[in-house]
Amino acid sequence: MLPAMICFPRPIFPFLTAIATVGFCTFGPGLGGVLPSQAALTPPFIAQEQNSAAAIEQKLLEGFDELESGSPLKAIAIFTQVIDTDDQNADAYNLRGVAYMVIEQYTDALADFDQAIALNPKDPAIYFNRANVHGVLNNYQGAIDDCSQGILLDPQDVDLLICRGQAQLGLEQPRQAIPDFDRAIELDPRSEEAHYFRGLAYAMVNNYERALADLNRTIRLNPYNADAFILRAGIRSEQGEVEESLEDMIQAINLLDRQGESERATEIRQLLGY
Repeated sequence: MLPAMICFPRPIFPFLTAIATVGFCTFGPGLGGVLPSQAALTPPFIAQEQNSAAAIEQKLLEGFDELESGSPLKAIAIFTQVIDTDDQNADAYNLRGVAYMVIEQYTDALADFDQAIALNPKDPAIYFNRANVHGVLNNYQGAIDDCSQGILLDPQDVDLLICRGQAQLGLEQPRQAIPDFDRAIELDPRSEEAHYFRGLAYAMVNNYERALADLNRTIRLNPYNADAFILRAGIRSEQGEVEESLEDMIQAINLLDRQGESERATEIRQLLGY
């Protein structure tokens, strides 16, 4: 968790981001099966290879669908079938690693990402996913190293820049984190996460003016971001704006209640005596 005044910040590495990244980066166009007419015009041994590859791709898509629909155990079973058939398939290890993350089996996830990178060291998405595991395990330097490798492969990957910045915050190095958030915002000015975490970084170095500017922007981008209200409340409290701080905290409590995070809402109520 990140240090942030009176805040209760969200986890550094959300799993859904990892899944979304896998979805966008691992699969490209051309995953359909081989048409019978195509197979008929191909020498038999090549046609067999193509059909086998198409079947594996179809299995990967089935597993990914299970993962997206909230059935990680079914997804793991499907990806394991693929690996049993083709133990050189980096996509299968990568996706199974994400599924293991969802059920919080981080050792298994790490092993799968290690294998995926060994098989395909040029895919920045896999480094991002492994960085997520390192972050969850509080191995922030490991997360930084993986993000840095991913950024070398794709310097315009906003998720990797934000991830590395978050890991720097985990090491309580906000000044090193800010340039990554700057670059992420330059690439994606509407990135809610980049503005939020840059605001947190500025708060950590007591630059409250810039922190508030980023948090105000975060709230404009997403008025349902309870964490942004909590952090802004902390800054306003530090600045002696007691009434405004209380308003932000009450807004955060209401949002958390509506979003099913009643434990966090109760924690804030107890803090405020509210």
